Amino acid sequence: MRFSSTWHANKVELGPPQRTQDAGMSKHEVREWIDIYQARRAVKELAAAVGFKPPACNELAIVASELASNIVKYGVRGSLAQDPIANAEGPGIQIVARDFGPPFHDLASALRDGYDDKGPIDPLQMIKRRGIGGGLGAVVRLTHYFRVDTLRDGKEIWVVRYLNRRLGNPTIVLQ
Repeated sequence: MRFSSTWHANKVELGPPQRTQDAGMSKHEVREWIDIYQARRAVKELAAAVGFKPPACNELAIVASELASNIVKYGVRGSLAQDPIANAEGPGIQIVARDFGPPFHDLASALRDGYDDKGPIDPLQMIKRRGIGGGLGAVVRLTHYFRVDTLRDGKEIWVVRYLNRRLGNPTIVLQ
């Protein structure tokens, strides 16, 4: 999937996920780099329990790593929550990354590979920033549903991956 500066979301809304505090999700605090590993492992274990095959479990671990590392890099502190789900699309896993950092300046830009939320990333800055600007794009490519909620004191990124649905053409909600 290629990203362009214009992002079109699917027309079909799967229904809004429940808010983290109401959903009773398993949650892992993320404040330091070491916290990423625990959150990643929990998502991978939950994915296996839901029935995802090992390659999909590894892809969901990548999603968790990307979301959690963004909390450490940009969000000051936060949490990663995960929960099994089942709806009309079938069984799956829902992941919610909550941080207490600034909102996205330009989310559509941040979803493009090689960009951050302010535009193209200077290649000389990639090592310093600990990434090439492909994380959120990878999250979108590896999930079926992607939504960002801007909150008074931070933001939440909601993603869903279904067990029996092929990747591609995700529902993206840009708010």
